[in-house]
Amino acid sequence: MRLSTGTIFAGRYRIRALLGQGGMGNVYRAEHLGLGKDVALKVIGRLSHDLEQRFEREAHAIARLDHPGCVRIFDYGEDEHGLQYIAMELLEGPTLHQAIAGDTLSVPRALHVAKAVLSALAHAHAHGVIHRDVKPENIMFVTRSAFRVVLIDFGLAQLRDAPALTGAGMAMGSPSYIAPERLWGKPHDARSDLYAVGVVLYEMIAGIKPFLGATPEEIMTAVMTRPPRPLRVLAPDVSPALDAVIRRALAKEPDRRFPDAEAMLSALADVEALDAAVAEQREAAEQREVHEPGASMTMLQLSISEPSIWQRAWSWLRYGRWRWRPDH
Repeated sequence: MRLSTGTIFAGRYRIRALLGQGGMGNVYRAEHLGLGKDVALKVIGRLSHDLEQRFEREAHAIARLDHPGCVRIFDYGEDEHGLQYIAMELLEGPTLHQAIAGDTLSVPRALHVAKAVLSALAHAHAHGVIHRDVKPENIMFVTRSAFRVVLIDFGLAQLRDAPALTGAGMAMGSPSYIAPERLWGKPHDARSDLYAVGVVLYEMIAGIKPFLGATPEEIMTAVMTRPPRPLRVLAPDVSPALDAVIRRALAKEPDRRFPDAEAMLSALADVEALDAAVAEQREAAEQREVHEPGASMTMLQLSISEPSIWQRAWSWLRYGRWRWRPDH
């Protein structure tokens, strides 16, 4: 059922425009008459009991969260005709899917997006919410803010303290971003969201997904059985440290991934620190070359006041994370 512009819905929302259509219903721009404030109003018609439960769960999932990286909910209910609705924060701006269509992001920009999503997921996971549908279409850039990144659409969310709605052996979502354990029909947890972040980060930098196929079945087979194509072949400028973080996030077995969103967020911060140190040393070497032709940095010329790039690289291989940061 599609609502017409100007319709007063549930006694307090004036429909202004249709924003989008999905499998569970439509999303409208609507004015809350009492507050004089525009919201995003998601409305569904009469659906199966399972889908109605899923819609209610989406409302409960969002209501638990209070984080700038998660879409906010204002209202949830049912109108006099039995139409369920969620009134959410109205976000205006492109999705990540639109931003990278046929293009890539710079590594610093991609890291900013990934860290923002991981921060939102860390908050969601701490409140018992697994998103289960992290993908570029569900990541928005809010144009009115200073590059605010927001995770949207919790329609497939799983609440830690609620029974699963998806049937056994059934994985809902976009095949390219579904973790292998979900495709295998095995129990899964918040680490399946970290796998999806790894796919998104890979895609932002390489311009293509790590697993491709002509059909959803081919994609799922690749996800379950094949290693991702080497990122540094597609994007040679990616540092070994960042490549290692992404490969860990894309591990087939959950136990080989980061234990939680905070750990992956910390690893990306370490990558930024190391990449910045490498860039600084490279720039210094280039400056010396300009002023002293033929000069080059040697191991003896490296500062001994802090660990060298080589020592930090060894720390990564030995301990799985950097043991030094510039601000320590």
